[in-house]
Amino acid sequence: MTTAPLSAPLNAYCQFQTGDLDQARDLVARNFCGHRLERQSARDQFDACQNRAQGQALSYNYIRYGADVEIEPGELGSFYLIQVPLTGHALVRNGLDEVETGAGVASILNPDRHTAMRWHAGCEQLLLQIDRDQLTRVAERISGTALTAPVRFLPQIDGRRDEMRRWLTLFQSAVAAVDRGQLLGLDHQLTQAVVEDELIAGLIYSQPSNIAPLLDHPVLKSPSPYVKRAQDHMRAHLADPLSVTDVASAVGTSPRNLQLAFKQCLGMTPLEYLRLLRLNLARFLLQESPPHDTIARIAGAAGFSHLSRFSAQYTARFGESPSETRKRRILN
Repeated sequence: MTTAPLSAPLNAYCQFQTGDLDQARDLVARNFCGHRLERQSARDQFDACQNRAQGQALSYNYIRYGADVEIEPGELGSFYLIQVPLTGHALVRNGLDEVETGAGVASILNPDRHTAMRWHAGCEQLLLQIDRDQLTRVAERISGTALTAPVRFLPQIDGRRDEMRRWLTLFQSAVAAVDRGQLLGLDHQLTQAVVEDELIAGLIYSQPSNIAPLLDHPVLKSPSPYVKRAQDHMRAHLADPLSVTDVASAVGTSPRNLQLAFKQCLGMTPLEYLRLLRLNLARFLLQESPPHDTIARIAGAAGFSHLSRFSAQYTARFGESPSETRKRRILN
C-alpha cells in the first residue's frame, strides 16, 4: 500500500506503508542510510509508514513503526536528524548521550556519533533531515569562523525552553506549509531557501552545541560599516598581532573613529571585542582539538602570546581554567 492515514502529517508525500519489516528497513534506508531494524515483541502490530517531502538541504518526514522496534544506523555520516515525537516515546543513544524522548522532549542525532534507538510501540515522530555540509556552511557564516571540527549538538532537545519552543513552532509551521503546498516546488524556491536557512540558523542559535562559545558575542546596537568590516577583519586575523591602528587602517578609518563606533554600536572598545573573540575561539579549540595539542599551542592559535595572561583572562570569562576545560574534553 502507498496510502497513509489522513490524519498523518505530510500525507500527500507518502513513500510507503507496510507490515513487512524487511521492506520497511530497505525503503527507509533509501532515504536515510543502512541500518539494523528488529522487532522487540511478536505481540504488537508492525505497521510501518513513511511520508517524506524533499527540499533543497532539508527533508521533512513522518515515520511510525507501530510495534516496539530497535533501530541501529550507526553513524549517519552525511546528515543530522531531528526527531520530534507526536505520540509515544523513544530511547535514543547518540555517542555517549542517552535521551528518553516523549512529550516536550525531542532529539537530534549528530552524524559522526554512533546511534542506536528503541521506538516503543505507538511512537510516531516528525523528522527533519539536514544536510551536514549545508549546516556547516551556515554555522561558519553566523559564527564568522572556519570550523576545524564538526558541529555537535546536545542530543536532547528540551521543548520547554523558550528558544527551542519557538524553533519547534517554526519547524511545525514549515511542515504545515508543505502540507498546504506553499513551500516546496519551483514556484516557492525563494521562500523555501529562506525557510531552510531560518531553520538551520535557528537550530544553531537555540540548541546547545560545541560551537556555542563562537556565537557568544554582542549584537550590533546600530549599523556601522566600519564596525562590520572591523569585525570581519578581526575574525580573519585572530592569530595575528593586531592593534587598533592596524584594524582602523584595514577598514579605512581613524583609530579614534573606530573606537567611538565600537563604543556606540557594541558598548566596548575594539580591543575588548577582539579579546572576546579570541577567548571564545580558545574555548572552542580547547573543547575540540586533539588531545595531543597543548594549551600553549591552542592559546597561540587564538592569538594569545602570553600564556599566563591568557589563562587569567580565560578563567575570568568562563569561571574555569584552560586546563580544567581541557580535562573535561579529554574525559568526554
